[in-house]
Amino acid sequence: MRTIQPIEMPEPPSGGGAVTAVQVQKKDQDRCSVFVNGKFAFGLHTNIVADKGLRKGLNLTEEDCRTLIREDVYYKAMKRCLDFMAYRPRTQKEIQQRLEALKVPEDIGQRVTDRMDELGYVDDECFAKQWAASRQRSKGFGPRRLEMELIRKGISSSMAKKAVQEACSEDEMANQLRAQVAKAQHKYRHEGDEQKKTQKMIGFLARRGFEIGAIRDAMQQS
Repeated sequence: MRTIQPIEMPEPPSGGGAVTAVQVQKKDQDRCSVFVNGKFAFGLHTNIVADKGLRKGLNLTEEDCRTLIREDVYYKAMKRCLDFMAYRPRTQKEIQQRLEALKVPEDIGQRVTDRMDELGYVDDECFAKQWAASRQRSKGFGPRRLEMELIRKGISSSMAKKAVQEACSEDEMANQLRAQVAKAQHKYRHEGDEQKKTQKMIGFLARRGFEIGAIRDAMQQS
């Protein structure tokens, strides 16, 4: 697993000082380098520079600098969370866990999650339906396995159950179970003891999330 690099907050210039330059960074046009008393002090998102009217000659106290740095953590955290969501949608719990891993202060983390909710970036109900449908199609998992995966991702048990029911019809699940029975029969085709073969097949199918009763019915019909 890739190590998550926490977001660091640089120390503000001791005693503050006068802004001597504000330069857009070459590698990231959304960020500016702020120089205080002729030395690089910290980087800021361009939105902060514009909102606060930062310019050459402006005097900043040490506390002013600290406030600006904390505000920048919000923008950094938003970007890191959006990057985290680029691969696939995430649940509220996953976003919260990522913010904790990034060592984001609790109040700033709350701002991030509130803003993401406001923009509609995190929708647990929509995520649950998409996840259930995708995993059912790609992995052939049954309802119990799908529900447990969703619960581990922070979805409530009731929402997980509803999502699986809505995303995967009974006919789809029945077809999937028949396909998995065929897969189990092939997997254990060399087992000579029929009782052991049956036990192994049931265990295989149960681990994939199907109910024992449904498994036995499907095996009898195969």
